[in-house]
Amino acid sequence: MPASPFRTAEGGFTLIEMMIVVAIIGILSSVAIPQFQNYQWKSRRSEGYANLSAIGRLQMAYYSEFRAYVDSGAAPHPGGGLPGPQKRPWTAAADAAFAALGWQPKGDVYYDYDSSTDCGCTDCFTAAAYGDADGDGMVAVMEYVHPSSVGVTCPTGAFGYGTPLDPAGNPIYDAVAVNFATDDF
Repeated sequence: MPASPFRTAEGGFTLIEMMIVVAIIGILSSVAIPQFQNYQWKSRRSEGYANLSAIGRLQMAYYSEFRAYVDSGAAPHPGGGLPGPQKRPWTAAADAAFAALGWQPKGDVYYDYDSSTDCGCTDCFTAAAYGDADGDGMVAVMEYVHPSSVGVTCPTGAFGYGTPLDPAGNPIYDAVAVNFATDDF
């Protein structure tokens, strides 16, 4: 029987070959694991985008009927400790804060929410989501800012961060945006 081109006389792998394979796996892991974590954090942040978009739409609908926006109170909701990388249940106090608006998230949440009209005008609001999706102890803030007819904006109820800015430094209005004056996730 002729010798196979895939077999060597010694058989098996050398120590050098095994070390090269382990090194390659280590390099691939060092790139893949942080990318996977970043993907997880972004997917958690999508909750905030969806909920703030809903709050913004409901605020506009409420204003068209009642000529006022709903203020959820100074404290973010659902409360019950600082937000972190784990979901928390939506509370009865949070339901009460957003009852006039008719908004409630589906299930447990990663973020706390508020909607502020505390700016001295009647035709503006800022809705915000506060969270720590990456668990680093730093709060990230996303906001939906609707300015008044003369350009006045309401600060966020809990932390008072300014309006989110685009890369050119222009304020972002009537859209959900991450406030990069805070943590990324």
